Amino acid sequence: MKTIFWIYFALLVLGLIVLAWPEENNLMIVQFSETHGPSKTDLAGILIIMMGYLPMIKEVWKRSSWIKTNLGNRNWNILIGITITSLTAIALSLYAGNDTLLWISVLGAVIAQAVLVRVAYTRT
Repeated sequence: MKTIFWIYFALLVLGLIVLAWPEENNLMIVQFSETHGPSKTDLAGILIIMMGYLPMIKEVWKRSSWIKTNLGNRNWNILIGITITSLTAIALSLYAGNDTLLWISVLGAVIAQAVLVRVAYTRT
């Protein structure tokens, strides 16, 4: 794995820690549903996550032809389909307040994207 990958991964982990940090004040800046909405600390965590996540996704996009060669077109399309479906389901579950659908969707998105990122950052 490339060194830059580990920097991006560290940003993801740090952002998740900030996002999971318990707060005294649960004031939501934006309210998606009765139970879901980010606070100031959550927004900071999301920003840190995105600083690691977006460059990884850019690398996947940049190396998509190489990934398709390694995984095959069919597997590429399946992983992209799972990712898009999962991210859409995450947004819908936040608005609906459905925690079960939220965590199933998060799991699907993480697994599919982890495979894509792993292949994208594998040395050739």
